[in-house]
Amino acid sequence: MNGKTKRLIIILSLIALVLVGCGSEEPAPTAQPPVEDAIPQEPVIGEATVESIQLLILESFPVQVNARVRGVLPDGCTTLDQMTTEHAGNNFTITLTTFRPAGAVCTEAEVPFDEAIGLDVFGLEAGEYTVTANGVSGSFTLDVDNRIQEEPAPTLTPNPTPEPIDPGTAAIDGIVWHDLCAVAGEGEEAAPSEGCIAAAAGIFQANGLLEDGEPALEGVTVSLGEGNCPAEGLATAVTDADGAYNFTNLNAGTYCVAIDALADPNGDLLLPGGWTLPDSGESLVEVTVEAGEAASGINFGWDYEFLPIAEVDQAACTRSIGFEEDLTIPDDTVFAPGETFVKSWRLRNTGTCPWIEGYTVVFASGDQMGAPDSQPLPKVVAPGQTVDISVELTAPEETGTYRGRWQIADADGELFGVGGFVEETFYAQIVVEVVGPTPEPNSAVLGGVVWEDVCFIRDDGTPSAGCVETEEGSGFYVADGSLNFGEGRLSGITVSLSAGACPEDGIVPASSVIATAVTGDDGLYRLTDLDEGLYCVSIDAFSPANVDLLIPGDWTWPAYGVGRLGINLDAGEAILDIDFGWQFR
Repeated sequence: MNGKTKRLIIILSLIALVLVGCGSEEPAPTAQPPVEDAIPQEPVIGEATVESIQLLILESFPVQVNARVRGVLPDGCTTLDQMTTEHAGNNFTITLTTFRPAGAVCTEAEVPFDEAIGLDVFGLEAGEYTVTANGVSGSFTLDVDNRIQEEPAPTLTPNPTPEPIDPGTAAIDGIVWHDLCAVAGEGEEAAPSEGCIAAAAGIFQANGLLEDGEPALEGVTVSLGEGNCPAEGLATAVTDADGAYNFTNLNAGTYCVAIDALADPNGDLLLPGGWTLPDSGESLVEVTVEAGEAASGINFGWDYEFLPIAEVDQAACTRSIGFEEDLTIPDDTVFAPGETFVKSWRLRNTGTCPWIEGYTVVFASGDQMGAPDSQPLPKVVAPGQTVDISVELTAPEETGTYRGRWQIADADGELFGVGGFVEETFYAQIVVEVVGPTPEPNSAVLGGVVWEDVCFIRDDGTPSAGCVETEEGSGFYVADGSLNFGEGRLSGITVSLSAGACPEDGIVPASSVIATAVTGDDGLYRLTDLDEGLYCVSIDAFSPANVDLLIPGDWTWPAYGVGRLGINLDAGEAILDIDFGWQFR
């Protein structure tokens, strides 16, 4: 092959390669319009996103175990669909599926969920068990086999059968004695005897201890009532020369032992003075006895606060009133024209003269409002003692503000006032207005909702929505005390109502509860048919009705750790926002 032929072959090969390359070139793609997110036209079923799982072992036997599963749903349209639980060996598997309806338009924000799922653990052997919910796991341990063991039949012994106890063989007894205390001198020079304790600045009383040499009080009438105090009418007993009394042939139960110092013949034996035992100023003791039991030592101590009335020098002692409190009708209470009412005050004798027979409550000045010019004191009042005074008044027919002023007069008619000054009075002040129709009595309502206040820590250590840090930088979080979207309502919770203010120590006695209500499936409760007055609404998380539903956990509303709230209710008023928030632990 000559050189010219070789060059021709090379040229033809290059042309062929060019033609093949041109033939393999693909056409440019046709531009397509952007595809928008389409709304699903079919229901969407998926698995829920689980963030944490908590295993709660209830205090019972056989034990019960709840799996508390928390997580989020992807949007506002998606809901939990089915929750199934499978058990194999030492493993429980929980599957939570979700459902999103077709064609739904919804928010894209995540929605938290919190579900309590009961596990079938009865009959399981002791050991450690793993619970997995949509891939998130936790564990719990059974210390003993979770089944009721049949007790072996007891072996009979030849012990003799005890004699049956007569149900009417319980008894209550005690002593009434003079609790001695004497004071020589006055003011800074006052020298109390042995057996005295300071009751207030410059005032002493006996110490409430039955000591050797203290005399018995004979002839005092003691009453017995059946049930919680106050109660009376079941029986009476009179103390003997040793100051002793007793009640016998009683059935098992609760009784109220009491002494009324004002009732005849006790008034002539005791007054003036006051109780130092069972408690200063009190004369009621609640006693519970079993059949055949004798409750002894139910004693009463009485302190004669000064010499008998006849021996007190009325000319040398001082007279003074100490104002304690308004018992009824606070200042500027509104009344309709012509409406009648009773004004009551609590006063203290802060002088050295006893207020004896012949002392009177006297209208001094201002608006008399239909009251008498004077009326006798309801009882003898020793120095340091209090007395409750009530006056019936009638609101004037004309609208406006009215004030009536009052003092006390001694047996000679000499007036004295608050602090010992004649010009200082205690008074009643009201406002007269034309008001609408009076609400029906017993028509007020209290209510609210009990809800689960949610706060949990995610696996990455961050708090969920609804958490607040107890102290900046502490890393300890609690629920925020607000009823937020998606937080569950607590049903079956027993709410209690008691009359009067809530106790400061937080313990609401069961005996003071006058009504209860149980929350429905929506967490709502209602206390109806109430009269006006001051009430305490409370939830005892440790009561038998609530302990299995709430514990472990604590209140976040109305205050952290506080499950009670005082309410002043007007006649016919409906207060329906007395809510309680609870955070499970």
